[in-house]
Amino acid sequence: MAFLFDFGTELFGYLDIAGADGKDMGVFYGESREEALDTDHTVVIDRVSGEASYRLIQRAFRFIHLTPAPEGVAVTAEYEYLPLTMQGTFACNEPLFEKIREVSAYTFHLNCREGFLDGIKRDRWVWSGDAYQSARINRYSFFDKAIEQRTFLGLVGKEPINQHPNTILDYSFLWIIGLSEHYETYADGAFIRRIFPLAKSLLAFCESRINADGFVEGRDGDWTFVDWSEIEKVGPVAAEQMLLIAAYKAMANLSVALGLDGEGYLQKSRELHARVDQYYWKEELGAYIDSYVTGNNHVTRHANIFAILYDVASEHQTNLILQKVLKNDRITKITTPYFEGYELDALAKLGELSAVEDMLRSYWGGMIGLGATTVWEEYDPTLSGADHYAMYGGKYMKSLCHAWGAGPIYLYGRYYLGVYATSPGYATFRVEPNLGGLTEISGSVPVNGGSVTVELDEKSLRVKTDKAGGTLVWKGVEYPLIPGETLTV
Repeated sequence: MAFLFDFGTELFGYLDIAGADGKDMGVFYGESREEALDTDHTVVIDRVSGEASYRLIQRAFRFIHLTPAPEGVAVTAEYEYLPLTMQGTFACNEPLFEKIREVSAYTFHLNCREGFLDGIKRDRWVWSGDAYQSARINRYSFFDKAIEQRTFLGLVGKEPINQHPNTILDYSFLWIIGLSEHYETYADGAFIRRIFPLAKSLLAFCESRINADGFVEGRDGDWTFVDWSEIEKVGPVAAEQMLLIAAYKAMANLSVALGLDGEGYLQKSRELHARVDQYYWKEELGAYIDSYVTGNNHVTRHANIFAILYDVASEHQTNLILQKVLKNDRITKITTPYFEGYELDALAKLGELSAVEDMLRSYWGGMIGLGATTVWEEYDPTLSGADHYAMYGGKYMKSLCHAWGAGPIYLYGRYYLGVYATSPGYATFRVEPNLGGLTEISGSVPVNGGSVTVELDEKSLRVKTDKAGGTLVWKGVEYPLIPGETLTV
């Protein structure tokens, strides 16, 4: 006899089995029904025997398949989680968008533990790219400084530094960029002072990968990842150069925070920027190409998105990229929520909220429409059935609860409620709300010791904060925010 138990949503915790008869029994865990039942391919399996009851170690699951199992067997689970308080909120007139935030928040919380984990079924590990996205999400949800700092330290460890975080070239740069963004959010000078020597050593290690043309390039043992996509990764890759430019700027910011001279880093950034425009920018294509080595002039979205996000592209280049790349369906679409987060960030930065909303409906809404209660590692709408769960050569190797998929939380707080810091630690901050294509939004954003609440519909706007230093920007007019008072426009 066999039994399938459905807990209704993904969980992480201890599984308790009662009413077992002491005989050998297989415990097959599934994030999907198909995975739990397909015992030849189930990724996570326990086998028990000899007892009438069991408490098994922590696992991630929604479905539990026991076979062979006695008639009276029963299972319960003790949910394990990090006790974090949700400080950010968002509501709007579109129920699907609210559902997307709910699913994203639950996904993200499940993956918040000693550090920001990537997913709770398979790797259960800290990956620097995942962590970079997670930190941005955290700042518009839990605003927990400690978990960010544990993650930074866990990713690099201690000197000497002789490999990239997770061996991935781009993840080194994202670690450095993320550290600067961490300081801008919390203004924790003591932590930056502690970790800055590691940042210098990591950057020096990256610079040891710079080739004769002056571009950073992965060497033996390095993984040039960027994303799971058809990027031409021959020679130095454009996306990596964009990130190095941003990393130099980040190191300059961190230097200034510590009272040091950051001009040397800025000069390196300017010099690399000039070389990137010379070697990678193709005016006739309106885009940066992946690689100049092959002569193929292959264009993907990734380098161009980074060029917008990290202010590498000029206004002229940005306008071309928007039309020739981001709005061009002939350019290979992105299938991971990881890089979709960057793409939507770039579109929102350019005011293209209609495109953001279309993607939220089709991409995150597509997963939810298929019954997802947590956000997947990857989503390809052209697939069907159990094919959605395949990855890395395994039928069910895809994570169905992946932290990098919670990016809508960041988008709602940063671009719809419109709250962001303009000096370290939110000593000053701006509120620039935007309805996009919605008719009503409301919510709160944590601002390092305070919060901002925003209510906006087609008739009025109300903003209130309990922290000094805020400015509302509405239709080109700036209004100072007075703590404790509601500003109505």
